[in-house]
Amino acid sequence: MKKTYSGTWLLAVSLLLAGCASAPPITGPADRPSAPAASQGRTEPAASIATRGPRKRVAVIKFTDKSAYGRGRLGGAVQDILITELSRSGLFIVVSRGADMDMVLDEQDLAGTKTIKRGTGAKAGEILGLNAIVTGAVSQFGVKQKSATYLLGASKVQTAEATVDVRLIDATTGQVIYAESGNGVYEESSTQVLGMGGTKGYDETMEGKALRAAISKFIDNLIRRMETIEWSGKVAAVDGDEITVNAGRKTGLAVGDRLKVFGEGRDVIDPDTKVSLGRKPGREKGEIVVTDFFGEDAAVCRRKGGEGLAVNDIVKLAR
Repeated sequence: MKKTYSGTWLLAVSLLLAGCASAPPITGPADRPSAPAASQGRTEPAASIATRGPRKRVAVIKFTDKSAYGRGRLGGAVQDILITELSRSGLFIVVSRGADMDMVLDEQDLAGTKTIKRGTGAKAGEILGLNAIVTGAVSQFGVKQKSATYLLGASKVQTAEATVDVRLIDATTGQVIYAESGNGVYEESSTQVLGMGGTKGYDETMEGKALRAAISKFIDNLIRRMETIEWSGKVAAVDGDEITVNAGRKTGLAVGDRLKVFGEGRDVIDPDTKVSLGRKPGREKGEIVVTDFFGEDAAVCRRKGGEGLAVNDIVKLAR
């Protein structure tokens, strides 16, 4: 009797051959096995982070793109994601001033060193009125593709992998007080059977999704560390017993808050390493009380005690 072969048998053979033909990675320097796509990024909201006291003023400087793949554009993408995440937290006033950020980066070499250059101790804080600066680098980024063909169809998986290094700098001293790395992977797949189905080309949105997955690995720790930095503001004007400071309702001050006033202090330079040991606090001059607000973010205060208060003196929340 002559045997016949059903479509079912042919399908089984074609499935058996699936995976026998695969293409090597087509691009990108990623050299570690990719994590499962389901494990990338947060699938549920992170626990809320409690905060007390005034909101710190923070700047996110454009990250250095060290990857061969990104051609310099990935650093800006990381900056944008971090600005969004920090602003969304509601815990900080995120400052973005473009040219000033570049000036601070050039002056203090914040992206490439763990300390500051001699004599630049509080320059970032003085120029921009900041409490903290966030910077870092995209140290690795790659995209690779795996494909498989069989009798009735084909499949393709594209994987983007990124490693982001972040550094947190205390703007009043220029010292790196926190550093961490995050690795993220984003994966997309497409299948075509009997000529039907999608055949995806390269999707540039994969870059942002992989970077966001990497940032999600350290963002909560970064925020918690930023919260430990002591808030400070400055005296903007002195008119007898009426003192104006450069922080107000937007910062989170309230009428009746007591602020201690200190002299500017000075940087102390290590004679051996020639780098800053930190900013030595100035003497305590007195205390002021918030009485009113005006403008975008300023407060009018009344002198409660002390003398010699001057413009550029440092104010801190009294405990």
